[in-house]
Amino acid sequence: MREHLTVYLTMIRAAVITRLQYRADFLMGILGVFILNAGTLGTTWVLLNRFHELNGWGFWEIVFLYNLWLLGHGIRAVFFRHVTNLEQFILDGTFDQLLTRPASPLVQFMGREIHYLGVGDVLLSALMIGLAYQNLALDWTWWMFLWFLLVALSSAAVELSLLLMLSCTAFFTTRSRALVDAATQFSWGVVQQYPIDMFNNVLRFVVTVALPFAFMNYYPSLLLLGKEGSDPFGYLTWFTPLVALFLLWLTARVWNFSIKRYQSTGS
Repeated sequence: MREHLTVYLTMIRAAVITRLQYRADFLMGILGVFILNAGTLGTTWVLLNRFHELNGWGFWEIVFLYNLWLLGHGIRAVFFRHVTNLEQFILDGTFDQLLTRPASPLVQFMGREIHYLGVGDVLLSALMIGLAYQNLALDWTWWMFLWFLLVALSSAAVELSLLLMLSCTAFFTTRSRALVDAATQFSWGVVQQYPIDMFNNVLRFVVTVALPFAFMNYYPSLLLLGKEGSDPFGYLTWFTPLVALFLLWLTARVWNFSIKRYQSTGS
């Protein structure tokens, strides 16, 4: 375990040094993230300015919901944005290089890159969550702030696990990007921007059990916003860290099962 951590931190350090060589690109990337997400929040404002609320959720509650997802997504994107590119690693033969080195292929793959776009997501989401906190007149106790930090890390782990497991299909078919994109677009179109209690039970089952993206923001938001009593499944607000741990364990099992059946493309 200690050896794996040393290898990972060494690779992350090299990735950071490489990224810092392109400071202008770094700053422009962060600016682009702000503009993109500002557009999404603007759309939400226009929608709620007309209808005032979505199934009992007001504008600032939706802002909190979206940015709690964005915070977890941003943390994941900083360190692990490249996991969705496993298909390309396999197709161009880059993955074979990881198998020839005296270190865990998973550790090498996870520590291969670091991405500046996630920094913009984290900064913007922290700002907007702070504004939502003030406008909603929330008054968290000290343990709720600690719970919020745990939820943010758990949210990143949930997204990382789901995307990496879907990407592992490339070990069998050499293709996984379409499947990963479909899952992320589904998450973006449903979980990220809207409270799932406004949808039917079939969709709720999908985002709670089959692809549990709802544990990134919706369920933890119920406690953080004091709305756990408004949902019959409000007790799931406490389950996000447990779901994250289970998914990380399951992802490790899926990875080990998949890599044993990997056959090089010969690229």
